[in-house]
Amino acid sequence: MRWTEMLKQLWKSHRGSLILLSLLLVLNLLIFVALEQLIVPRVTEQESRFLRRQAEVRQLLHKQGGTARTPVQLYVLASQDLSRFQQTVPDYQDFTGLIEELLVLSNRARLNINRISYGSEELKESSLLQFSLNFNVVGDYKQIKKFIQSLEQSVRLITIKQISLQSADNNSVNLRLNLETFFRQGSRES
Repeated sequence: MRWTEMLKQLWKSHRGSLILLSLLLVLNLLIFVALEQLIVPRVTEQESRFLRRQAEVRQLLHKQGGTARTPVQLYVLASQDLSRFQQTVPDYQDFTGLIEELLVLSNRARLNINRISYGSEELKESSLLQFSLNFNVVGDYKQIKKFIQSLEQSVRLITIKQISLQSADNNSVNLRLNLETFFRQGSRES
């Protein structure tokens, strides 16, 4: 009996507040039903349509050579590129192969390399060896052009750092080259 008396007393003293609270509760329930029945399905439909169109755009960009990648995908691609690059850099043991290739290329251009000077430096951030090579060749312009073109087309990672031409006797040209290349560290017993 106490509960009924307490509820009667509460109704008498706070009738306006209880009516307002009841109205707010009914209004809240109506908004919840409207959201669940009308708005949420529309939002879900719009979201799925957006995701479908986004996938279509990605496919279209991929077919056209464009990219739409996440940072994680870009990191993986960069790691793969770096790995491929490191695989193209030969071991230090192939240094004599580089010298041999330079001699073959100069011979094909009918040029003669008498002496090659070189120096190396260890690159700590990449654990690679950087080599600088310097040499001279003398020949006519056509031979020099053929030799430089064959250097540029070499499968090795060779950079022409400096090039200088001076006229020599009998329509000859003296070519001085400073090349740079890289090797992976390995046994340096050669």
